[in-house]
Amino acid sequence: MPEFLSIDAMRGVVTHAISEFARHDMALLHVKVHEETLAHRVPVYIERQLQGWHVDCEYNRNLRHAKMRADGNSRMRPDIIAHIRNSPQNLLVVEIKKTTHSKKNKTEAEERVREFTGKWTTHPRYCHGLVLIFPVRENDPKEVACRWFHRDGCGKYIGGEPSTFSENVSLENGGSA
Repeated sequence: MPEFLSIDAMRGVVTHAISEFARHDMALLHVKVHEETLAHRVPVYIERQLQGWHVDCEYNRNLRHAKMRADGNSRMRPDIIAHIRNSPQNLLVVEIKKTTHSKKNKTEAEERVREFTGKWTTHPRYCHGLVLIFPVRENDPKEVACRWFHRDGCGKYIGGEPSTFSENVSLENGGSA
């Protein structure tokens, strides 16, 4: 079973993935692709660094059941996850947005990620959560806004609400934090 990564190690993985995206896929930001296209390219670069973890897009299962909101009434399908399939081992959940999305849409993405990393109940939650906002307008700063959610007690059925922080990762010169 692979080890859970610290928040600093996970930040390094994501920063490197964004750098690789900047080197190889920047053109996608200039042709107004759907967020699903970004949500396919970014995990390619994440997966290369996470030995032993499965990195999936639009994964809608929680073991053998549908991923559900805490209210039990709404299904959830995160853009990207790093996990061990068919196990309660959940490392990372990512939602991707573009700067052209509404504030409401971005806030809803943060709420979903907070829920995925929130208090452990009967459903395993994720150790790290992240909302990535990619610049797509000409006048946007050439950086990806990263909103992190991190829970202590990764891999355990304990832990409280996630701590949060924000940082930007540059897309210029191949990307850097």
